Parts: sequence; C-alpha cells; structure tokens
Amino acid sequence: MFLFGFLSALASIFVWRAFQLKRFDLSDELLNLKPDDHHWGNLGYWENTQDYGEACRQLAMKVGDQAALDQTSDILDVGFGCGDQLILWHQHYRVKTISGVNTSQAQVGLAQKKLRFEGINAFLHHYDHRAINNQADRNFSHVLSVDAAYFFDERDQWFKQVHRVLKPEGKLVVTDLVIPHPPSDLLQEFIMRSLLWLCGIPKDNVITLDAYKQQLTEAGFATVSEADISDAVMDGFAHWLPTYRQQFEGVGSLPIWQKYQATAKILSWLRKHDLLRCYLICAQR
Repeated sequence: MFLFGFLSALASIFVWRAFQLKRFDLSDELLNLKPDDHHWGNLGYWENTQDYGEACRQLAMKVGDQAALDQTSDILDVGFGCGDQLILWHQHYRVKTISGVNTSQAQVGLAQKKLRFEGINAFLHHYDHRAINNQADRNFSHVLSVDAAYFFDERDQWFKQVHRVLKPEGKLVVTDLVIPHPPSDLLQEFIMRSLLWLCGIPKDNVITLDAYKQQLTEAGFATVSEADISDAVMDGFAHWLPTYRQQFEGVGSLPIWQKYQATAKILSWLRKHDLLRCYLICAQR
C-alpha cells in the first residue's frame, strides 16, 4: 500500500506534466462549477462545510482574522489568485488600500475585472513574489499570502524583504507547509521530496516548523505565532475532491481533473505518514 499510493500519485502528476499544464492559470474554474460566480483557488478550510467556495472563504477569513485587518490596513497580497479573497477582505474588514502581485496574467486580468465590477480600487500586478524587492520601505501594514508561499524561490530572502516593507508592528500572515520532523526513513524522505518537487515546491522550502520560525526571526521579526490547520485544510481538501469529481463526471478537461486528483492523493499520502503539515503563521515586525 505504501508504494501503491506513491506510484498512483506519481503517475497522475506525470500525466499532468505531460500535458504541460500551467500551475497558475484559470483551471481553478473546474473547482468552482457551482453557480456562485467565484474563482477560488486555495485548499480551503473545511470546518462544518463540504462546499468549496465556503471552505475557501473560511481559509481567507482565518488569515484576515489572524492579521486583525481593519479600515486602517494597507495590505499587499502575494499570490491573490483571481481576486476573491481581496473582495472578501475589502467587504468584511473595509481595508484601506489593496495591492497585490500574482504570477498568472490571466488571473490578474480576471481579478482586475472582478474588483472593478465591485467598485474596489486596487493595485494589482502580473509578477512573482520577488516584486516585493521594488517596494518602498515601511509601505504596508500587512503582507498576506494564502496557499502560495511554499512555491516561492528563496523564501528566506523573501521574509527579509517582507520585514523591510512592513510598517512598525506590521504583520506577515501566511498559510504554509512544513514538515513536522526530519524523515527517519530514507525511502519515505525520497518519496516525499520527489512528490513535492514534482508539485513545484523548491527543496529549500521543505523544512521543519522550528527552522521556519528561525528564518523569520533572522529576517528581523520580533514575534512569531503559529496554528496547525492540517486537519481542516489538507485532510478536508483530500476528502472532498473525489466526491466533487463524481458529481461533475464528464465535465471539463480530463488532464485538469487529473491535476487535482493528484493533489488530493499527495495530500492524503503525506498526511497518512505525517510527513507534511499546514500552518497558519503570523510574524510581527
């Protein structure tokens, strides 16, 4: 069963790569087939719901509540997807200003359209996380990233830039993936690192929580707090996806479905062997 789970997930990902799917595009529409006009693209926070849109809203609200957003907040969202969380934070917290960067030009265009329709002014740009290097010192009260930071190259250097652009007592709030402990089994470690590499997660980002917090401290943050949300996020998405797929059998592109099925299998396998966890992390300047 150990190798079967690994090979099954690996085969799905190779299919995904063979079709040359982009990781960040509009394929998330397949997860939003219910008629609510949303384009969410995170793993969700599955507490008392089996609705994808609601789960994604719950995760975005977890980040907003942890950040203590309010009408004085100047936020930078790194990896904002199609903009649904920006609309949510504006409507719920009445944040003062919204800026964001995202790697998908298609998603940026859709987000700009959606925010204009809602009458929300925002500065959204097509760029990756390194765009923060060009921001002025002490420019934001909050830097946020929902379900994206584990993809960032040189994430430890990004932490230093985040600290630089935050105002005094400003906060970085992210959902991110860490390993609970260094793997004791060489085969499990090889499989884990292979799966994460195939998912596009840089090897230097596969670290323990203690190492993660140490990077934040070395970046200059005064306090770091964390909450383990693995059950509600990783387990929730992995359990939901197969049932949802059955409901919409025959709808959409098969390679895209295989991409999400691979994600669910990987999450399930990594959680079963306690090799990966998801945390809500808040670092204050």
